[in-house]
Amino acid sequence: MQEILKNIPKVDKVLESKELESLRKKYKHEILVKLIQSELDKLRKDILKGKKKSIDKNILSKMLDSINKRFKPFTRSAVNGTGIVLNTGLGRAPLAERALDNLQSILQGYSTLEVNVETGKRGRREDKISDLISIITGAEAATVVNNNAAAVMICINSLAQRKEVIVSRGELVEIGGSFRMPDVIKKSGGKMVEVGSTNKTSIEDYEEAITSKTGALVKVHTSNYRIEGFTAEVTVKELSELGKKHKIPFYFDLGGGIFSDLAKYGLPHEPTVQDAIKDGADIYSFSGDKVLGGPQCGIIAGSKELIEKVKKNPLMRVMRTDKIRLALLEETLKIFVEKDPIDSGHLTLKLLSAKRNDLTKKATDLKKEIESIVPEKWKIIVEEVLDQAGSGTLPTEKLEGVAISIEQSDIGVSKLSKEMRIIDDTPVFGYISDEKYFLSVRTIFENEFTQIKQNLKKILKKYKL
Repeated sequence: MQEILKNIPKVDKVLESKELESLRKKYKHEILVKLIQSELDKLRKDILKGKKKSIDKNILSKMLDSINKRFKPFTRSAVNGTGIVLNTGLGRAPLAERALDNLQSILQGYSTLEVNVETGKRGRREDKISDLISIITGAEAATVVNNNAAAVMICINSLAQRKEVIVSRGELVEIGGSFRMPDVIKKSGGKMVEVGSTNKTSIEDYEEAITSKTGALVKVHTSNYRIEGFTAEVTVKELSELGKKHKIPFYFDLGGGIFSDLAKYGLPHEPTVQDAIKDGADIYSFSGDKVLGGPQCGIIAGSKELIEKVKKNPLMRVMRTDKIRLALLEETLKIFVEKDPIDSGHLTLKLLSAKRNDLTKKATDLKKEIESIVPEKWKIIVEEVLDQAGSGTLPTEKLEGVAISIEQSDIGVSKLSKEMRIIDDTPVFGYISDEKYFLSVRTIFENEFTQIKQNLKKILKKYKL
């Protein structure tokens, strides 16, 4: 082992090697030295642990690849062949082209983010969003923060800091990343009071829990799971009436924001923002990057008095959104002012409502493209599959989808799946089932067929197929 360790090249030798010439020209000397030291330390540890029995002859070339890999963009374009429309790992809602155009117009130079053009004086950056939400939903006022968890926190903090927050046990959800509603309420400064049971909660449970210390009644839409069977939950209307009776504000966490009844698109009904208003919620919040189809943000709407209270909360400074998200959100919201959101370029609704006949045609086109480059013995089949909405939307429902399956024995299916992700700067994500590699076409755009072929071509070349 000591002999192997002695053969590890010195930092200065690696630094001056021909293989790393491109890095010397590009990166600062002290940064490059640190990176080389890091690579050599890793090699040394692998030798001591017995993972390496010798020094690779191509060590310098491999070091070059390893260092270059560290500077590859972490967030970059990807092809989503998973069939999950709102795929959290892949950025959730794909944005409308018109929203991207609006963003591009303000990225260079300055913008009117927080200024009133008519008066020339400073204004509130979210005023335009408030106006649009009011026009679309009928809400008295609205504001926006950086995500819906932030919206929950600032709403409860504004309404019930150091006071009791009454919520049903059946609605104490856990959201992505293991964040739980009880923890968010606690961090918001409220004291959670659980009522009812996991499967059944009545309006009487809420009323019996009300005391002089009650700061808010809370309802959470359990968008990422369903309890079926012997169940009962309190409606928004019931809680609204109870809140007004006792003069206690009622806050409704809708989860995903939906402006159009999904039943219009052949999907199961989910509560809409308009429903929350009609049923009398005092204040409510929802995500911007789910069915709404916009950037990550949390939109808070409701009575003017309560929204103003939220806006004046010091946490607003911590949770506010920047010009990029506001520009994307503004143009996304404008889509819902027009007659047909899909015709106006709303991608999320278009993908969710895609029908099998159309998906079959798209899959057939992709099949032809793939068959033109892979070996004849590879089986490329158009198959009916079940897709998902994703991100807690329609959790118990599946979407009738269509996918391309690739069955071959030249490369293991797991290896093919990994190579499709790493062989090129643009990763292609699919999934494995029944020892076959699948690409669901619902979430693949036609202009991405070329990228899929490019990744496959590189794999075939790598494995000399």
